[in-house]
Amino acid sequence: MTDRIPLRRRFARLVPSRWALRSLLAGLVASAAPVFAAEPVFPPAGSLGLAPPPGMKPAASFAGFEHRSGASIVLVEMPPEAWDQINGKFTPEALAPSGFRVKSGPEPLSTAGGEGFVLRGTQGANGLTYAKWVAVIRGAAGTGLVTVQVPEAAAKQVPAPTVEAALRTIAFRPKASLADQVAALPFTVGDTAGFRPIGVFAGNGLLLTEGPKDVDPEREQPVVVITPSLGQAPVPAGAETTYARRLFAAQKDLTNVVVTDEDRSTRGDAVVVRLRGTGTDAKTGRTLGLTQMTVFEGGRYLRAIGFADIDRTDALARAERVAASVAMR
Repeated sequence: MTDRIPLRRRFARLVPSRWALRSLLAGLVASAAPVFAAEPVFPPAGSLGLAPPPGMKPAASFAGFEHRSGASIVLVEMPPEAWDQINGKFTPEALAPSGFRVKSGPEPLSTAGGEGFVLRGTQGANGLTYAKWVAVIRGAAGTGLVTVQVPEAAAKQVPAPTVEAALRTIAFRPKASLADQVAALPFTVGDTAGFRPIGVFAGNGLLLTEGPKDVDPEREQPVVVITPSLGQAPVPAGAETTYARRLFAAQKDLTNVVVTDEDRSTRGDAVVVRLRGTGTDAKTGRTLGLTQMTVFEGGRYLRAIGFADIDRTDALARAERVAASVAMR
């Protein structure tokens, strides 16, 4: 992902499905600070929230908050067992390949809703340098990952002390039903084409499958993952296919990803890039068929990708029906 500092790539197997974190998760992030009097604010249907720094508003396209300067706070909810898999593994050395230069941490962090740790540092992306915080909190309702990123030029608009204060207000509330979580997504799905929703991730991504299993580590069931970009993702006119190919190739735990067919079209002011191809499951060695539709419009994109065994052409065709029916709210 190049539209923001990567947020989703290092968390496979931390939630009930590896697929969720894949279209989910790519990169990552106290000292004395003033205390906010404000109550925690939760994304619609979300169970993880905090009191954001002044000037930050709830984000429209992801679970978290954003500032007109480009600063953002991204909230990712994970199950309780994720804590044991993360704790002790978030180190400066482990995060270095993502480009996150950790200056301090992990350091203990006590919050309104639990306790955990925080790392602070900087990261470069899109020609900008960001101050960055990654906090992992364990609470009664589960595990929370909170990533804050503030452009260097916005340091006075979103000062570090207000970020530190916000992290100390992290709180949990009871988890909403899956139906309520789906209803709160920033997009709608007009045709599920025989697939069923099994999970919402990062507050803006949807995972669907066909079959009885909600957890399918062997990838025996067809899957569709739908994710919009995290905020603005400016792609130069004419570069949409190249960008879509880059997303298509970056499939975690798949090797030998090959594009076998591509099509570029327009839908009103939007550019639509459809790709088909194959990849090898690194764990099982099976060949999977892949189909991806990416819609670029207004500085953002919406991506739907389907996976199935290579001989399940029917499932891949229906995955394309799902993709074609998705629309931003």
